Amino acid sequence: MGAVGAGRVPITGLAVAAVLLLGACGSDGVPDDRTGPQGPAATTDVMPQHDEHDDHEHPPRATQGYDPQRLAEFVAAFRAQYPQFAVGRDDDDIADIAIESCDDLANNVDERVVTAHIVDRAEHDGVVPTPEQARTIHGLTGAVCS
Repeated sequence: MGAVGAGRVPITGLAVAAVLLLGACGSDGVPDDRTGPQGPAATTDVMPQHDEHDDHEHPPRATQGYDPQRLAEFVAAFRAQYPQFAVGRDDDDIADIAIESCDDLANNVDERVVTAHIVDRAEHDGVVPTPEQARTIHGLTGAVCS
């Protein structure tokens, strides 16, 4: 039994040394980027919820003067008619196509220029709408702008 007990002391000693050594690593006050955020801000209890954060970045659509129902209808029509431009996009991103186009029209931007801007706004992951598709998307924005 003496040999077993003697074997445990060095293993226990090595385990304690390893814990102390590992505890010393990364405790130099420099954050370790590989482990992500640390401290109280890293817990989900204190992180802002996604909805709270979005409210600070973008005012609700209704406060921008656009009818949320009409925007939702535009988004639904866009998704149905142009899935190649909609896949992987959130509703706000798609709604922005209409909102920015309506803003252009409100600022007396020429219709042809608005349609050209729609080509850029609707483009997604390298897929670019044809001029005909851009004109159709422009037509879909009409209900939002009125």
